[in-house]
Amino acid sequence: MNNILVDLKASIKSFYRNKSAIFWTVAFPSVLILIFGAIFSQSAIRYDLYLQNQDLVDGKPSYWSGLLINTINSTDVFNLKVIEHSVNATTYAIDNRLAVLLVIPEGFNSSANMAIASGGALSAKTSIVYDQSSSSSPVSMGIISGIVEKLNFELSQGNEFFILDSVAIAPEQFGFIDFFMPGIIAVTAMTSSIFPAVSVSARFKENGVFHKLATTTIRRYEWILSRTLFNILISYLGMGVLIVLGVLVFNLKLSVDIVSLLLVAMASLFFTGLGMVISRFVKDPDGADAAANVVTFPMMFLSGTFFELIQMPEFLQTIASFLPLTYVAEGLRASMIFGQNEQAITNLILVSVMGVIAIAAGSLITKWEND
Repeated sequence: MNNILVDLKASIKSFYRNKSAIFWTVAFPSVLILIFGAIFSQSAIRYDLYLQNQDLVDGKPSYWSGLLINTINSTDVFNLKVIEHSVNATTYAIDNRLAVLLVIPEGFNSSANMAIASGGALSAKTSIVYDQSSSSSPVSMGIISGIVEKLNFELSQGNEFFILDSVAIAPEQFGFIDFFMPGIIAVTAMTSSIFPAVSVSARFKENGVFHKLATTTIRRYEWILSRTLFNILISYLGMGVLIVLGVLVFNLKLSVDIVSLLLVAMASLFFTGLGMVISRFVKDPDGADAAANVVTFPMMFLSGTFFELIQMPEFLQTIASFLPLTYVAEGLRASMIFGQNEQAITNLILVSVMGVIAIAAGSLITKWEND
């Protein structure tokens, strides 16, 4: 019994000293339950529904269009966001990356009156413009379709006075896997950069390698540049493997251009710098890895890589707007799926600025002589 207690005591001490083990046993599940609890514990998820009502009378909704809008509002499921009736709905939805946009056409009120007068022989049509690569659009479309069916049932016990037409805005070849893949590429760039930077810096500090490097001709910025270039190459390797697997297994269709390649490179630059900053404030490699996990795992789940931001509570969406990975993932989607180079370039500039700041901070904070 004494031997058992001695060994048990040694195991407990070993566990306590292993920061990585503590993270995976305690911190990691705690972070997961907090994130997923915040996402899914909402009593009701509200979706953004963009609405264009072209059927106006003296600048106000006609009777039937107003009834439809009021019925949608009464469900308390949607945050209605009205757009001008004069803009092209499909173009607006594409340019602004909308999941769902409901269009009530001009003459809807007259068509509804004629449909009722004909006993259902005629129908009044509305259109829903949707992005089939969005995971939330089927949910919104299903709710709106149910509302239209409810109106038909209440008015006619089943005759189709109102019909809902659907128009896809993303090219037909794109699906959710195509939307999902850029987010995974962004996560790969993050993990392929931050963890090597953290582990190498912490290990070199612990083993005294930094002391030896300080006596050589290599300068600190040269070493950091070398590590950054290596991490960028590894990120490209991960990106290539993911795309090849996606093409072979899922018939993935993405376009890789200079903007997407630069985004991955700048993401790697940023997370390499962040890893160096993290490693400066920990004492051993295990602690560095745990600290990096605390940073990367919340960012992984809060940046719209696995879940669309619209499915999260507003306070988590606000947090996501400050996370660099959000802009990497959104920029890659704009470039690789939608061909929206203007938005992709905007994200590229933002990520590049953050990358330069992070790598500069990492360079300044890494002191060989003091380590």
